[in-house]
Amino acid sequence: MFEINNLEALVIPFCVTLFFFYIEALIHYNMGRYNEIKCDLPPAHENRDMIIIIGFFSLLSTITTYYLEQYFSK
Repeated sequence: MFEINNLEALVIPFCVTLFFFYIEALIHYNMGRYNEIKCDLPPAHENRDMIIIIGFFSLLSTITTYYLEQYFSK
């Protein structure tokens, strides 16, 4: 499935995507809650849920991109 040499091709995009998606989610959370752009953290249980959801979609995005790059590089 994945070669160990290509592990960094998955880990780096996953971490970068997770970071930026999380910042975006914080901004959306605060816009909905306070109607202004800031980065206050939500309560722990909401923060955990956001990270789980963002992590899932970051992983999905990373794997999809990886396979598309493999497919189109042939």
